[in-house]
Amino acid sequence: MASSNAQRFLAKGGVDDELALEMFYGLVLEAFHAKTLLWNAIGPDGTGSDSANSEVVSSQVVSSGKSWQFPIIGEDGDPEYHQPGTELLGQQFEVDENTITIDDILVKHYDVPFDQIQKSHFDILRPLARKLGRSLATDFDKKLFIIGVKAAQTGSETKNGMTIHSGGSMIERVETTRELAWPATSAGATNFRDDAAKLAQLFDEDNVPEEGRFLIIDPYIRRVLGKDNTIFDSDLTAQRQNDINQRIIGVLEGFSVLSPTNHLPSTRIATGPAKYQGDFTAAGSEVSGTPNGGGGEGQPVALALCGADEGSAAIGYVAGAMDKVNPIYTFIGPDERRNTNFLKGQMMVGAGVLAPWCAGTIHVDSA
Repeated sequence: MASSNAQRFLAKGGVDDELALEMFYGLVLEAFHAKTLLWNAIGPDGTGSDSANSEVVSSQVVSSGKSWQFPIIGEDGDPEYHQPGTELLGQQFEVDENTITIDDILVKHYDVPFDQIQKSHFDILRPLARKLGRSLATDFDKKLFIIGVKAAQTGSETKNGMTIHSGGSMIERVETTRELAWPATSAGATNFRDDAAKLAQLFDEDNVPEEGRFLIIDPYIRRVLGKDNTIFDSDLTAQRQNDINQRIIGVLEGFSVLSPTNHLPSTRIATGPAKYQGDFTAAGSEVSGTPNGGGGEGQPVALALCGADEGSAAIGYVAGAMDKVNPIYTFIGPDERRNTNFLKGQMMVGAGVLAPWCAGTIHVDSA
């Protein structure tokens, strides 16, 4: 009997099912990118903006060890008058650093029985691959938002009498809920726009570059801003980016407004790594023992992240020997001892506060 020309169409580079593995990885990564607002829009590879200084997540891949030291150069001192003939010995400047540590391996995994795969009338592996990506993305993006909020809550820092940085910026309204602070009326919209203007003023006073300022709001605030006709009136704003019928708010008080997110922290988080813990409720109090404060400042409804000069950014990110643009490792393969297909996606990354002066929040606090 003659042999047929059975093409091993999934083979690549000597690996019989290499293309299948690549397709699985691609499905996981596609779902990951679909859910990570910070990573995609203004992420660590800087692809989210045309501005070289718009990067708001500084990244580093660590080939050994589990942390990385990011240098922070202090603010400029004043120049001085010089009397000719007097030797110039150099003025004081200070440098500090923030250390970002890699977290333990974060993994999402499934074990699917062979017999169920055989009997199923639909493909279960492809949806599960996407679920792996979505789960990792949601967890990771929430942590980035927590760090961004904590950056805004970080106070100023000095070293040897010189200012290293002026700290983050916060705009607060005292009410018990966001709905009372910014009601879904024209008055509520005016309140929020005024708060955004105050936040922009704080960035101006801290000499944060105007280019590359981003504002991320929650879905409720987008509804509120829909009540302010002035931001959609071309006669007043000349901003074609804002479209009330499409619910698009592109620009507000100098900030590029990104898609609304549900990942702004709004609960008390007292589990997991300490650096991601805190109380982010309107009536909250600090969670003790957490780095960069334990929250207690109120519930954030908007996070501003700004492009920083000299390579700094509000959020620092470290990956353990992985591609910084695609930080996920995936695996799919049969487990013959259990008659199952094992699927997993995992990350070994960490985030932390880096340049607080490039972060700001608008929040409601009951006290």
